[in-house]
Amino acid sequence: MPAANLTPVSVLDDALAQARAAARAVLALVAETLHHQFPTGAYLVLTRPSDDAYDVEGDRATLDSVRDDRGEIVQNLDPFNRGSYRLPAVPDDVAALWGSTDPRNLSAVNDLIQRIDAIAPYEFLDFLPLELRTADEVKAEGDGGRRPLGLPLRAVHIEPSTGA
Repeated sequence: MPAANLTPVSVLDDALAQARAAARAVLALVAETLHHQFPTGAYLVLTRPSDDAYDVEGDRATLDSVRDDRGEIVQNLDPFNRGSYRLPAVPDDVAALWGSTDPRNLSAVNDLIQRIDAIAPYEFLDFLPLELRTADEVKAEGDGGRRPLGLPLRAVHIEPSTGA
């Protein structure tokens, strides 16, 4: 095959850079959306399973809770709850940015977080600050468990992760 018909590696590099930029921007949308839904919330808390630490497919971040700036739980989040629980409504202009996805659907929010995280695992989500962790989380980490992740719920504060 002639080289003229081949695609240079730079095309993939450019596409991955665009995907990372889009993921970071959509993560800011998630943070802003949850801030509208839980105005007293400061962080979205996520967890990764401790028993699948080396299984990339099973190493997905999962919604846990929304916490305030003192670490108090504002709302527990169970994305696997098959009940009728919906997150609070958001302004129409914010909801429109979600397209056909309903930002009140807990499973849809969880799926979107996992899609973002899959683009560059450990790049976008940082650890929850120590002062916001529960005593059980601190103890579990001391016993070999994984630290919870935290996403600030004010989009202006989202910066590149230091790695989680």
